[in-house]
Amino acid sequence: LKDKQQAEEAVIRLEHGQPIRFGADGAKGVVRDRVTGDLKVVTVTPENEADVLVHDAHAASPTTAFALSRLADPDTLHHTPIGVLRSVDRPVYDTQMADQLDTAIEQNGKGDLASLLAGGDTWTVVG
Repeated sequence: LKDKQQAEEAVIRLEHGQPIRFGADGAKGVVRDRVTGDLKVVTVTPENEADVLVHDAHAASPTTAFALSRLADPDTLHHTPIGVLRSVDRPVYDTQMADQLDTAIEQNGKGDLASLLAGGDTWTVVG
């Protein structure tokens, strides 16, 4: 990937809102197979140019970002996508958990661990 000439043919630069094309003069592109839904690299022709995938880094579903990450050949690093695969705003777990606890306290009141442990639902085990 460091060799400039080889990198031009191997590196897929991802830019949000842009068709995913690479290689000398953008001769190669990424398209979605209509039968399987998989992504594949093709030589761009006038017939398939409209099928070249436009990168959407803000898509709610991670499916396309994951499929892009799987394009790279681990041995040769051909077809290696670089750039922002996915950028979405999602709630943080800690914030959601704190909100859930606050809602439970509002609805049920603050709990009392001592009364829960010494509650009336007990039994005796006879040996």
